[in-house]
Amino acid sequence: MIEEQKPLKNNYSLKIAKPNLGQPFFLKIDDPLKESSFATHLLIATSITKAEICETLLKDNIELIPLLDYKLELQFLLEKKRQEQQEQQQKIKKASKRKRSLWSRLFRKKRKPILNQETLSRLTLEGEQIAFEIKGMEEKLKSLKPRIYRGDPIKANIIEIVPVTPLEIHNSNYLDEHDRPQGYLIKYKAFEMSYFFFRVSIRFQITEEIIAFLQKRNFVMFDILIPSEDIVNYHSFVLSKQDWSNMTFIHATDLHLADRNDKIYAIVKSFTQNKFIQQGRQFFNTLKKNLQKSISFSTREKLLQKPLRKRLINPNNQFRKFIKIVNRMVLSNEVSFVAITGDLIDFTLLSKFGTYENITILKKLFKFDYEESNWQIFKNILLNKQPSEKLKGVIKSQEALFPIFTIPGNHDYRPYAYDLTWGGMYKKIGLNATEAAALNDRFPVTKTLAIIKTPLALKGYFSEINASLDYFFRLGNNIFLFLDTGSDSFQNVRDLITGHPSLTGLSQRQIKFMENVINYKYKKGDNIFLFLHGPPINTGKKRSIIKRVQKKFGMDLKTNIEEFKESLHKRGKISSKSRIDGKFNVKYGTVSKNWEKLIKFCKDFCVLTLSGHTHLLREYRLKDPEIKTKVFDAPPFSLKKIENPAAVFYDIYSERYKNVEEIEKNGPFIVQTPALGLRGYKKPSLEGAYRIIEIKNGKLASFKVDYINQ
Repeated sequence: MIEEQKPLKNNYSLKIAKPNLGQPFFLKIDDPLKESSFATHLLIATSITKAEICETLLKDNIELIPLLDYKLELQFLLEKKRQEQQEQQQKIKKASKRKRSLWSRLFRKKRKPILNQETLSRLTLEGEQIAFEIKGMEEKLKSLKPRIYRGDPIKANIIEIVPVTPLEIHNSNYLDEHDRPQGYLIKYKAFEMSYFFFRVSIRFQITEEIIAFLQKRNFVMFDILIPSEDIVNYHSFVLSKQDWSNMTFIHATDLHLADRNDKIYAIVKSFTQNKFIQQGRQFFNTLKKNLQKSISFSTREKLLQKPLRKRLINPNNQFRKFIKIVNRMVLSNEVSFVAITGDLIDFTLLSKFGTYENITILKKLFKFDYEESNWQIFKNILLNKQPSEKLKGVIKSQEALFPIFTIPGNHDYRPYAYDLTWGGMYKKIGLNATEAAALNDRFPVTKTLAIIKTPLALKGYFSEINASLDYFFRLGNNIFLFLDTGSDSFQNVRDLITGHPSLTGLSQRQIKFMENVINYKYKKGDNIFLFLHGPPINTGKKRSIIKRVQKKFGMDLKTNIEEFKESLHKRGKISSKSRIDGKFNVKYGTVSKNWEKLIKFCKDFCVLTLSGHTHLLREYRLKDPEIKTKVFDAPPFSLKKIENPAAVFYDIYSERYKNVEEIEKNGPFIVQTPALGLRGYKKPSLEGAYRIIEIKNGKLASFKVDYINQ
């Protein structure tokens, strides 16, 4: 395994800004493989001011490392061994018989073997040995799990190096030079003193080993290595022969990874094994059984009766399980990439045993080094770097065999750990209140620090995961657009105090970026897939108090969102009774800024908008409204009403519509995928969710949700 990017020994700094782990570049290859030479480019962030000096450092110093796997290598060996077996059988068959002459055929004389019995016996034994080896390889192949190995390095030749001026995303030139990082990389010192950027155009030749690999697989990933500087960007190039009109990708969200997740099991287990605690628990459990035999428990309460190992949800383990599932799909050429929409980590700074007595806000607020952050945990799990110490309850993992695309969520802006006893957060990982309190004893939290948010928390994300907050890329007639919806919004206090915070939303620059994509890159017939952390549409489970009082006057007796599923109404008709906008606050826990412009963009241009944040399974579809409804902007600070540009309907459409025609007729859709890392408060069954999106013949064909434990 290649080591992480390390501080340079020299008096200059140098980093590969793009491509990177969270935003790899795809290179198309013809199938069958006709070309073996490919050109692409890197974006270098450095303190060096002259291209000539940069070229001197990088010449003959850029390598691409292909990511292959042992299982496929064993398949190649098995095929060779089977071919050897066939040749051996043909040799024995041919050598054991002599061609019959006309005289022997007339008088039916037996053919005499060319070889003597000793030679035939030797060949037979060799054939049996080959058969035995084949059987052993077949058995090993069945049990062998996906495992990456890195092939021989490929030297890249530099074509040219040119300086690049950073552009903001609202500049239309950014679309043609979309590898130019924005000013926030400099503002937040994402690459330390690397204020200058160069685009390095390179050409490389793939090897026979890679060509053989691509005979079986749809794509191969590459690490980028600059050996002299100990720099490596993992999983950053993807050479693909995929037909983009027929493809599958996966949406996952809300991982909530953190170093403390792997330590929870051991801490809580140690706490519960205390004799005094154990005796007290046995007494109260006996008392509870005697007093509440006739009382039925809710699903959540039943879960808490299970042993800790069966009910604890470790988000890190959830992600490890997910990687194994997707790896199996990659082996069968069933998936092209994974999009992860925010809350990649639970909070930024690593949790420490002890107290916060010697930690001040000013001391830590401007120090978010990658080595001291949970961004290291995210990257280590993807690369299958296990914790340095053996921890109970941590499952074995695999390195991801698939490329990923990422955007941050509101938790990624939070530097400090939060108290798991707040608002019953412990329930999302299967703990009870006592166990959560015990955890706080080992990982102390300061409540005033937990609500702090800062873009500086993304420093490790920019430098090691993804240098962009907003970006797009095209594969065939599919445009994939990723937008950052920001940190927690304090503008909409109503949503914040009810436990479903809105996010800051989209800036005017992001809106202009979206418009530029449509004006300069969109073509008729294109599919736009929009990825956000904060959902554009969301509702509370029940209607507001103002709406509920209407039932007293017989206007509408329905109060729960599930009662408004479109499938409960007459099929084939769009009824105003099934519209949820106007009946529910469809802006609840969404985005504070430019909400109406976002909804209009989703309605007019997107076939599917994918988000997370709520940890719920919610799916909406949009239509042009005959009657427009309004929602409050951001009470209590703003009681202005803004117009909703779409009629909104609710159901689980991914289960209702099962073919391209139905999906195309009834779209577009805005969906929330439940959290991969945590379970919901009300529905533990939503634990470990991800969504599989299929495109067939250039059209959206399916977007169903699956679960890692099903």
